[in-house]
Formats: sequence, C-alpha cells, structure tokens
Amino acid sequence: MHKRFVVLAITLLVPSWASAQLLSYGLTGGAHVAQVVVDPFSIDPNQPLETVSFTATGGYHAGIFTRLGAGFVYLEPQLWYTELNQDITYADGSGTTTTEPWTLRRLDMPLEVGVKMGPLLLLAAPVWSLPVAQISNVQTTTMETGTWGGQIGLGVKLGPVQLTARYEGSLAPFADQIQVGGGSYTTDSRISQLITSLHLKL
Repeated sequence: MHKRFVVLAITLLVPSWASAQLLSYGLTGGAHVAQVVVDPFSIDPNQPLETVSFTATGGYHAGIFTRLGAGFVYLEPQLWYTELNQDITYADGSGTTTTEPWTLRRLDMPLEVGVKMGPLLLLAAPVWSLPVAQISNVQTTTMETGTWGGQIGLGVKLGPVQLTARYEGSLAPFADQIQVGGGSYTTDSRISQLITSLHLKL
C-alpha cells in the first residue's frame, strides 16, 4: 500500500515539477562604477612620482544570459563584454600633476544564483574575468590571463524585465603593477565595482 502511494505521489509530482523548470534566455546591459587602488607603500622616495591615484569615470557591460528556474530558485550563466574607464592622476616631485585616461576591456562570466520572493530577488555570483585590451599611455604589467571576483546584490523582476544592483569584490588581483611616469607601482586589488544591470527576456 505504501509503495503504491509513493509511486502515485511521484507520478503526480514529477510532471508538475518538470513544468516548473523554466529555461529562458535574453539580453543584459548595465552601468559600472569601478575603482582601482594603488598600494601607497609602493610609492617611496626612490620612485619618480610622489602620488598616483585612480578615479572612476564610468563603464558599462552588454551581453547575454541563459536562465534555469525551479520554483523560487534560479541559476543564470551570463557572458558580458565590459569596459571600465578610469582617470589616472600622478604628480612628480616638482608638483606637476598629470592626468591620463585608462580603459580596460574584458569578458566577464558571472554564474548567478538567485532566490525569488515575489517580484524581489537576492543574488550571488562568482565571476571569472578575462582581460581583452587596455587603452592608455599607462600600462599594467604582469596582467593575469583570468581572475576571479564575487558579486552580491538584489533586484526586482517584473515580467520579462529584471533590474539588479550589485557589488563586485576582489578575489584576486587583476595585475601586479602599473607603469607610469617612469616608475612601477603595485596595485593592491582587483577592480571593485558597483553595478546596475538590466535583463530583458526574449
């Protein structure tokens, strides 16, 4: 009797569970505010510069996603083309200050895991990033071929549209040093970011 009950329960539940599996895909895009930090202890009297600092000037991403949902939990692999922009300002011993624009282009692959509570959602994601190019007279050295970061955030989903706000933190440095003004200076973090992202299901 118990076996028949179990078989009947499985027969009834499996189709409803399978129908709850939602596989979808779409486009994503968003804005970034990113910050690179120079290790202040790498600036010493033996170096030609007295100060080196990065200032965020904006950035963006555009990409695609695939989403697998089961009830209130979902898994969402994503692929982003990301461009991060900074101004690098440095001053030498004479007090002369110079500002150089710096752009990092990369591919980001977040693997987002989320929990939905009605229209609201909480998310977390490991992110693997592959540098593609950097555009500036200032260059990073010994740039890693790929680095890891982590994202946490929250959002709202209304029909086919999802809007999220997330923080991305450092798990590994994106490069060991920058070369600027005739000297080399240590960076002490990967790029930490605040990100807003808009998803549109197709």
